[in-house]
Amino acid sequence: MSTIPELYNEKCHCAGCSQNDLGYSFVARRTAQRHNKRARLNAIRCERDMSTQRNMMEVDDEYKILTKCYILNVSILTHQPGALEESYTQTNSPVWEGASMSDTEDVSVTNDAISNGNNDDSGSNSNEISEDESEDNVIELDNNELNSEDPFATPDMPQNPVHRFIATFVVMFASRYVVDKGAIALIEFINKLLTIYEQDFQLPLSLPGLQRMTGFSAMTKGIKKFVVCQDCHKVYKESASVPSHCNFVKLGAHSSCNCQLTKTSASGALVAKCSYLYQLMNHWIKDEDIQDGDFAVMQKTAETMIVPGEYTSLNSKIGKQFSYMKADEWKSWVLVYSPVLLKDVLAKDRFKNWINFVDACRLLIKPTITFDEVNTAHQFLQTFCTRCDELYNAKILICNMHLHLHLRDTFRDFGPVYGYWLFGFKRFNGLLKILKTNRKIGFEETFMKKFIEDVHKDDLVNSFLQSTRQTSAFPLLTKPTSSFTPATIPSIRQHTFRIQSFVEASEDPNVLVKGNEPLPPSTFPLSLKSATTMSDIHYVHLLQYYKVVYNNEQLVHFQQVLESPYFVDNTITLLKYINILGQVYKGKGESGSRGSLVQAKFIGSTGEHIIAYTGQIQYIFIHSFTPPPTSSSLTPLLRTHCRPTQLLHNSQHTFAFIKWYTPKNDKSREYEHVETCFPTFSPDDFQCVLPVHRIMLEVATAEHTTRRKVKKMLVIPLPKKQYI
Repeated sequence: MSTIPELYNEKCHCAGCSQNDLGYSFVARRTAQRHNKRARLNAIRCERDMSTQRNMMEVDDEYKILTKCYILNVSILTHQPGALEESYTQTNSPVWEGASMSDTEDVSVTNDAISNGNNDDSGSNSNEISEDESEDNVIELDNNELNSEDPFATPDMPQNPVHRFIATFVVMFASRYVVDKGAIALIEFINKLLTIYEQDFQLPLSLPGLQRMTGFSAMTKGIKKFVVCQDCHKVYKESASVPSHCNFVKLGAHSSCNCQLTKTSASGALVAKCSYLYQLMNHWIKDEDIQDGDFAVMQKTAETMIVPGEYTSLNSKIGKQFSYMKADEWKSWVLVYSPVLLKDVLAKDRFKNWINFVDACRLLIKPTITFDEVNTAHQFLQTFCTRCDELYNAKILICNMHLHLHLRDTFRDFGPVYGYWLFGFKRFNGLLKILKTNRKIGFEETFMKKFIEDVHKDDLVNSFLQSTRQTSAFPLLTKPTSSFTPATIPSIRQHTFRIQSFVEASEDPNVLVKGNEPLPPSTFPLSLKSATTMSDIHYVHLLQYYKVVYNNEQLVHFQQVLESPYFVDNTITLLKYINILGQVYKGKGESGSRGSLVQAKFIGSTGEHIIAYTGQIQYIFIHSFTPPPTSSSLTPLLRTHCRPTQLLHNSQHTFAFIKWYTPKNDKSREYEHVETCFPTFSPDDFQCVLPVHRIMLEVATAEHTTRRKVKKMLVIPLPKKQYI
């Protein structure tokens, strides 16, 4: 004879079988099927009764019946634990306007089935289907079908929409704004209000209990931790016993890897050991390519360099031989400092090979990248790795250098690295350090939980809105879900923005740009300052600019307004900064010189060459100007020789007033992507009024004195970031 688990091996979560501590009962398979069928019939009966009595009932009575039907349907059909039975008595809650509690699942049954289902009220077993009934008459319900696939399944949540809203809002508010002790006080406060207003619902007394009830904790239950060997990269599960040293035996080796996996923390606990080694720099130091005196000289030059705000300044790290360098500081070293500082330190062949790596990084770190740029970066990396094999010994050829040659395929498959690499997270080490941990589960797990919670908060809100259809709760629920605060876009009339035209305006000086073309949507809201009057010296250049770009010499000075109606006003509105596709530009007065050094392209005096000029933004401003109706939209001075491009216009012009450095015709460091100019400004003219659309990129600068004691300025153009 079979044992009991063999006969009653199906878990039934219906309302009758879930009234115990386990929340389910073991029954026979046919019994479980019969209970499921009866649950469906009861649900259909409730919906039919509700529809026939809808017009005859008052709002309160309608809400009570509707809530009861919904609870019965959900508690049985979805196989949820019997804790939902407690929600049957929740009748003292306020009614939300437009609340809909009906179940939308389509179930097809016959009238006979409904009629038989109606008789179930007379007795608990009077209309049960016999267990000997034919298999064809049994409704087959797969467990996977009954168990909801919703990741935010909330079996313990109340069915009352108001109570669901309170629980959802409190758990998200506590996760964003309140620490654990404050969350407990908040829960006690909410429970006290519910008691005062005679509500028969209470929140769990602990934050973990509230997170379990709302499904908030289900988002992070799958997090696992691993320990990775820094040498052979074998992965160990941290939940298992991790050896102190790696026991993996490499192919062809006679002994194990024996790399240290763990170390003792300050508290005495064993934690995973992490070590990062910058191989090439250590090799230069070991081979005395860079000596102690070189570090002091490089540090002195580095102190004269001005880097954009999004790059980290190396104020003292270079002189200390790159001690405790962070990832963001290595980025600044590679892209900004090394092309300037290593020029006179490394041997010529090694420096030239290093520039291959720098050139590849300039392309690969861009948020948007073309297939041609990917191929070009691959060629740089291929040359770099090949030359390293020739210039250095074999120990420097680590696995990362092999992976360099597979980056092209990775880019083709997944796109720019900003979409999936975790390198960017290292920039936020300062923010990560302030995260509160319980010193038990470790920082990594705490951070991963926080990250996943923030990612899925919007999903949790959408899940709540779908279950209750309460759109009126959306504005309040969205406040604790994200740090983004919707801002009011200023009343600047914008036409259709086209990214291709915008990018072309900064790359091709032949394209006519007046300054009133559409700006990227990400530029708004503009950081406006108060309106002011332009200085008389700069105003003359603004007037001349409008005369040139609109080809209208009839425009007059604002002081001559009585002589002609076509005058240019001298009132402008300054901007603190402007964000153009993720690149932030500022005037020199806003943050020193960081973020104010830029380049733009102009057509040479002969009209044959395109030259990139370096300048410093003095200030960014908005000016309103409407040209006369008869003025031409083209100008001989800025006219393209092949195809003029007319963009959409409005009266608002956005400019940057830029002083341009005196150029120097010196291309001796062209292959290093380092340009040279004089540290003095050229005389001002109308070209100082530059539409922000024409700003090409940011630059870093360094002071340089030649052997003849001539002061020059080195210019390092930096990759242009465009977040599209």
